[in-house]
Amino acid sequence: MAFGWGEDLGERVADIPDLDQEKRVLPLVTADFVKESFSRVLSLHEEILSSKNEQIKQLQEENRFLKETLLSVQKLYDEDRELLTLMKKEIFDLQEELEFTRRKYKMMWNQAIENYAKK
Repeated sequence: MAFGWGEDLGERVADIPDLDQEKRVLPLVTADFVKESFSRVLSLHEEILSSKNEQIKQLQEENRFLKETLLSVQKLYDEDRELLTLMKKEIFDLQEELEFTRRKYKMMWNQAIENYAKK
């Protein structure tokens, strides 16, 4: 006795015999209608739960991917920082060596000029 979407409830109520205009009521809801309604609600609830679980799984996978990416970027950053420290040290050592070589050649040229001037 479930109503279809296209049916007019007013017509169904009008078909109830022996009721005057003020006392008309809707037909009683049957047990089949209630069972069907509950089963539909439960199936919708199960679909929502399964889609929620799927979304949670996807978010967990995305979080795991982002975590792995972050860790690899951090590792690369640490390696670059170590390389930068090493290169700074090498530059400092080369600058000291260059300065030492400049002083050495300056002393050699000064010595050569003095020796030439004495002759």
